[in-house]
Amino acid sequence: MTEELTAPQKKTVAGTIASWIEPYKRPEMAAMLLLGFVSGLPLYLVNQKTSYWLRLEGIERSTIGFFYWVGLAYSFKFIWAPIIDKLTVPALGPAVGHRRSWMMVAIAGTVMGLLIIATADPSESIWPVTFGAILLAFSGATLDVSIDAWRIGSAPTERQANMAASYSLGYRGALIFSGLGFVVADFANWNLSFTFMALSMAACAFLILFIKEPDVIKTRQSTDHLPLLAGPPNAIAAGVAFFVMARILTWFGIGTNVVQSLFVVGAIILALGPIILRATKTPFLNRLIIIGLGGLFVFSRDLVQALTALPDDSRWLSLFVILANLLAVGCLIWLVAFANTKQDAGSEPVVETNRGKLYVMFGTPLFQVYERLGLVLVPILVLVMIYRLSDFTMGVMAIPLYADLGYAPAMVGGIQSGPGVASIIIGLFIGGIVAQKMGVMRAMIVGAGLTLLTNGAYAWFAATAETSPDVWRLALAICADNVAGGFVTTVFIAYLSSLVDPAYAATQYALFSSLYALLNKFVAGFSGLMADAVGYVAFFLITASYTIPAALLVILVMTLQGPPPERAAESSG
Repeated sequence: MTEELTAPQKKTVAGTIASWIEPYKRPEMAAMLLLGFVSGLPLYLVNQKTSYWLRLEGIERSTIGFFYWVGLAYSFKFIWAPIIDKLTVPALGPAVGHRRSWMMVAIAGTVMGLLIIATADPSESIWPVTFGAILLAFSGATLDVSIDAWRIGSAPTERQANMAASYSLGYRGALIFSGLGFVVADFANWNLSFTFMALSMAACAFLILFIKEPDVIKTRQSTDHLPLLAGPPNAIAAGVAFFVMARILTWFGIGTNVVQSLFVVGAIILALGPIILRATKTPFLNRLIIIGLGGLFVFSRDLVQALTALPDDSRWLSLFVILANLLAVGCLIWLVAFANTKQDAGSEPVVETNRGKLYVMFGTPLFQVYERLGLVLVPILVLVMIYRLSDFTMGVMAIPLYADLGYAPAMVGGIQSGPGVASIIIGLFIGGIVAQKMGVMRAMIVGAGLTLLTNGAYAWFAATAETSPDVWRLALAICADNVAGGFVTTVFIAYLSSLVDPAYAATQYALFSSLYALLNKFVAGFSGLMADAVGYVAFFLITASYTIPAALLVILVMTLQGPPPERAAESSG
């Protein structure tokens, strides 16, 4: 009887394991490993190896600190992502495909950046290293955009979690491989080290030729935006954008000449709108009104300062300027929103359909997100911004905690490089399995719960390790956090991918990923102040609590959204 039951049980367990492994046998998963490696290597080189070399050459810490800003290219990649979506690389694009051609161009940029660094001597001049690092970061961010677009176009939504796990594993492989830079530099020199890394990136460009280009995406030329989001004509949008930039600069006390120049540029764009940018049928008088309102909006601060210098009985004029400024803002919003709609008696607004190239390239991908998701986009954006806030904020203080508790650097590094890396890999693949079986949204709830537990475990670690600094406590804290981090990485990438239309994959994914990265990195910058104010134990409990509103938002979005939104683009097969 026992033998009869054991065989089916073994078969069932084997079948279950086989079903977990099956998605990773597909060719695109192997390609994703390679692309994850290619994507991660430039970031690790610009953030770690370059800074280490500069310090060895005697460059001041303050100067090295500014090199962190070079990596901001990864946070602002959404700005040029529409170009990667819409423009084809001449000659190379038709030969190897749209997505792969952009990957190869970006890799060529990283190779050039690394070779520039390899031929530099920071002890004589830091500028060649700076230029090479900027080129490396910009090209690496461009590579990220093209790889994300390839990933989203190469697999359906239900396999995006598995793709994310393979991608993240390749990314971690880049971290390990980048360590060879230290080895080569130790046995030879840093110039040869960066040359070796450049050759490695060049080899990856060759391997990309063996990756299948995603099927051609049929895009929908959408012209049915809602009236409020009808999309302002190009000249209206561009002109007002310059006014807003000028106004923001006044908040930071930027020189009047810069502010005035931006205002003049915006005014010229508006005045000559139909000539320099298509799809501007707003009457000239209306555009002049917008220019006047824009001037009041931009220079209201200067007007208020001038009026406050008047005698007391005339200062009431400053209140008038403030009220007029608020009115100007309201009018600008109204004019921008309805500038290209026409209203006939008893009819619905007719939306202008003749769009300029800039609008199609930059505006359509953004409005198309709203078309697919509707008002549920608001809680989705909040969810995207805060879901990984706990990871970012607690991670900044983990290393200082190890140091304050007296753990030796070799011990910390050994655990992070050994069982720590293994824990991340386990978390990545568990995340892919859970997302595949339960769905991405439910997996996100599980991920929030894991993060709550592991961040809470760091509070326990901080409270107990001070009196009992055992190695097992350190290993448990690191490994548990890495499992949760790997899990959350997989399901979050899969979720962002589910929000994206393959036709606009580069633009929309870059926007979502940049949105959460910018906010999380900004908030994480205050982690040290918070830890100083409340102590490590309370700090980790607070960061753990960030997962609670994130989990509630996941439930809210699931309730509001219902079935997954239908994508506008279809693969041609």
